[in-house]
Amino acid sequence: MSTIRLRGGLLQTPNGGFEADVLISGDRITALLATDDPTGADTDIDVRGKWVLPGLIDLHAHVRVPGYEYKEDYRTASMAAARGGYTLFVDMPNVEPPTTTVELFEQKKAIAAADSLIDYGHFVAPTDIEEIPKFAKAGVSGFKIFQVSGGYPHDPRLSIDDPAQLLDTFAAIAETGLLCVVHPCTQSLLERLYKREMDTNGVPDMCAWSDIYTADVVWRTAVATLLELQRETGVRLQVVHTHAPGSLRLLKQAKLEGVGVTVACDPKYFHLDDQDLEDQGPRALPGGTITSDPVKMRTIWDSVDQGVIDLFDSDHAPHTLQDLESMHSDPLTGAWGSPQYDNLLALLLTDVKKGDIRLARLISMLTEVPAKLLGLYPERGVILPNSYADICVVDPEAVMIPSDEDVYTKAGWTPYKGRKLLGVPILTILRGQIIAKDGKIVGDPEYGQYVTAKPLDWDTVVPHSHQGISLKPRI
Repeated sequence: MSTIRLRGGLLQTPNGGFEADVLISGDRITALLATDDPTGADTDIDVRGKWVLPGLIDLHAHVRVPGYEYKEDYRTASMAAARGGYTLFVDMPNVEPPTTTVELFEQKKAIAAADSLIDYGHFVAPTDIEEIPKFAKAGVSGFKIFQVSGGYPHDPRLSIDDPAQLLDTFAAIAETGLLCVVHPCTQSLLERLYKREMDTNGVPDMCAWSDIYTADVVWRTAVATLLELQRETGVRLQVVHTHAPGSLRLLKQAKLEGVGVTVACDPKYFHLDDQDLEDQGPRALPGGTITSDPVKMRTIWDSVDQGVIDLFDSDHAPHTLQDLESMHSDPLTGAWGSPQYDNLLALLLTDVKKGDIRLARLISMLTEVPAKLLGLYPERGVILPNSYADICVVDPEAVMIPSDEDVYTKAGWTPYKGRKLLGVPILTILRGQIIAKDGKIVGDPEYGQYVTAKPLDWDTVVPHSHQGISLKPRI
């Protein structure tokens, strides 16, 4: 069994950093060694001056397979993810056909097995309540509900917005102990705001559409309903795209009251502003006025620091640039979303350099928290003896300037082009195998394996006692 020793790095954990060497044997970490320890290895890798992190885990990927392979597939998505430091992703059911049955779930797993470089899981659509226990038995990662509806990617066939139907669905999912991820939206309010804009000014431009889509009332009314239904059913609720101050206020109070909810936010909401919308159009949706509003931005960063927002997920959601043109004719039903994996960790490490987030907090949000939500901790999401050797090494002083020409995503573009990002992943190891090095893929595209989530008692994931929230202001 081959061994690897990572020498001289600074191990970064949710509890801070410390110097230690990492000894890997086969697919596991076997020891953390003092730098002067004489233990040898078959391969020595010098990582002096570098940060050694657990491999990143993402709970919000849109791989676009089956049905939309021209946008992205498992090979290209997993290569972009590996290049960006990710070792595990979980993708969504809004494909063609949608993942609404166990048979379709098994077909999707088979496609991924032949193509994915990194490990993977699947969230499925619980539109048929009778399928829910069958899904759990088949080993799905959890369930994804869209309250929003329109055109692809917000497939109307997957939308569940009626509170009575949500109540029944939540109750069935609660019986499985698996995660229920929800894209919140009060669809009728979204459509009303859109109609008002159409009646007054015609088809909204990108800035106007961003205002409509991110309107606080659309999100906070949806989140209010979801929280009450969670109280009623005990489902392991996770809300995504969480950026609206009204939503965050409700979620903070719910956590203080012990409601079983976790909260995810994807970085495009706080990294793409009005100027990006002016320059890039739909490539830069949906940030806009969120990023341009200092009050909203402070709310997001305070919510991160206080533990109201538990994790950053990617919402890696590729479309071709040609697809995005549909947004100009009808944003309500147009194709929108953006590729994220190639540049995402560097983007967030730049936030660390700017002082917007503590490094230890960021690492927790990208590794430990998602591992716990899938029931995989401490085998994954941490660097400890007996854990899987899933590792990301970062050069904290390296500069990345994203470009459309330098991406692995099949979509062939990045919303962050031209930015100066500080802190770059330079080595990704999955289960003891190097899969990406110096921005290039070196692993086998078929190396990824399906990872089965484990049902958990919610209290073991998110303690009820204030859920880690500190009411002190962020410094």
